[in-house]
Amino acid sequence: MEHLIALLPLLSSMPALQVFVGGVVAVTCVGMVLRANKDKHEVPPPAPGSVGDAMVHLQGPAEYLNILRDLREIGRQQVERLDRIAECGRVSRDQLTAQTELLRSIDREQVRHHGHD
Repeated sequence: MEHLIALLPLLSSMPALQVFVGGVVAVTCVGMVLRANKDKHEVPPPAPGSVGDAMVHLQGPAEYLNILRDLREIGRQQVERLDRIAECGRVSRDQLTAQTELLRSIDREQVRHHGHD
């Protein structure tokens, strides 16, 4: 890298070389742009069912808003389902507590009953 840095003062004293290198870079850039445009027109259409087909539906802000509404609806449905799951968990816990209390009372009754025998 140091040898390239050492060439900078030498190159700065040669404006003709700078113009030549600049011209080569400019011609190369223009050639790359023209090749990219040519290649863009030669690309075959995407296969059916590919990502390219899905992107057709993402045109414009109206479609963006529709997607956001759909996402909001999906989120609302998830919240409702999670609320139902939480309620089922509470009901299950209450039933288990009641059954545990029933089993405890049966155990107490058996101990009391066997204690008198």
